[in-house]
Order: sequence, then C-alpha cells, then structure tokens
Amino acid sequence: MIVLGHRGGRGDGWPAENSLEAFQRALDEGADGVELDVRLCASGEPVLLHDPSLTRVTGGVDTRPVHAVPRHELPSLAGGARVPDLASALDLLRGRIVNVEVKADVPAELPLVRAVARALARAPGTEVVVSSFDPAIVLAFAVLAPRVPRAMLVGARTPRLAAALPLALRPAIVAAHLDEAIITPSRGERLRRAGLRVVAWTVNDAARAAALAAMGVRWLITDDPKALVASVGSVSPRR
Repeated sequence: MIVLGHRGGRGDGWPAENSLEAFQRALDEGADGVELDVRLCASGEPVLLHDPSLTRVTGGVDTRPVHAVPRHELPSLAGGARVPDLASALDLLRGRIVNVEVKADVPAELPLVRAVARALARAPGTEVVVSSFDPAIVLAFAVLAPRVPRAMLVGARTPRLAAALPLALRPAIVAAHLDEAIITPSRGERLRRAGLRVVAWTVNDAARAAALAAMGVRWLITDDPKALVASVGSVSPRR
C-alpha cells in the first residue's frame, strides 16, 4: 500500500502544512511520499499553498490573495517555516512519490500549468502525478507535459461524478483521486476495470483504510502517515 502524507501531515504538533518540515516528518514516519498543493504567486513562481488567500495560514494577519503577493513578500508560516516553491519540494522529495495538486481556483490556469510543467521537467528522479479538480487543467498537462502521469480529483460534493468523470477522461489520466467518503466497491471496480488506479483522500481512520484496501484501493492520502503506515502499510501490491 502506498501512503502519502496530506500536505505532509496535519494535526497537533505538526509543522505547517505544505512546508518542507512537514514533508520531512511524513517521510520520517514512513510515508512513501506526499501530496502537496501548488498555485502561482505574483512573481510567477509555483508555490505551495492550499488556499487562494493567506488568511488561514497567517491566522488572519495577512488576507491578501496569493496571486497578488510576490515570492519575497510571502509571510512565514506557523513555526517560522517559509512557504516553499515547487522546485524546493521536489528537491527534498527526490526518489519519493509526489502528488502535485494543481489548484483550480486561480485567476489564470494556463500560466500555472506551464510553470508547474517547467518545474517538473527540471526535477528528474521523482515519481510525480499531477491532479486537479478541473478537467481543463488535467488535459492541459496532457498536451504540455505528456510524460507526466495525470489524475482526476473528485470530491464528495459531486459523488455522481466519482466514476463518470475519470472514465470520460480516460486515456488522458492514469488514476482517479476520490474523496474516501464516495468510494464504494462498485465504483472502485468500474474504475479498476478501466485500468485506472484508485486513490483515496483524506483517510485518517485505520478501519476505513483497511476497508478501502479490501476494495482494491492501493494509494491512501492521510493527515497521519505514522498511523496509516502502521495499519495498512504492509498491504500488497504497493502500486
């Protein structure tokens, strides 16, 4: 079973999400790699922030949208961690698995896709899959970075698309990344029969992780890598 740390990891005592410190802790806890979020800042670098604004990560001190802030003005995160760019994360995660979620709530999608594609081209040696909730972003990567594996993200708000959307995008994608709450045996079977890998997010319960493994899910994204590795990390096959 592949276990990826969600934004590295989250919860009491964790370093700031999407920070190099969180990624390193996930690896130290036995994760095979991490899931991270990427969007553009004002100076054009792909940086690792989940939200479209800085409000949550600064506790309300800075409410500016990320796309309006140049790299050198990005504030420190909790614990003093810096907001990393994608290149720094890929360097740290060399030889590991990295799920790069390309954010869809951005002012312009194509510049973000191009910037991420450039960063990935300069970072060989890392097993990367790019994913997005926006099919247009996924298809743009199929054109601009055809060698990079792609996945379609589907959330709990659109459960009817759990199988339909990934199947519609086949063969442009290799995987369906689904909110764990909408994964059922029948949906998982339909996707696997089409040759798609089923990836579940965000799985923090050991019993649910075991149930998903029994359905054929082979990648889990979790806030608690240590617990998931301990509970299902030995399930095989690992791909």
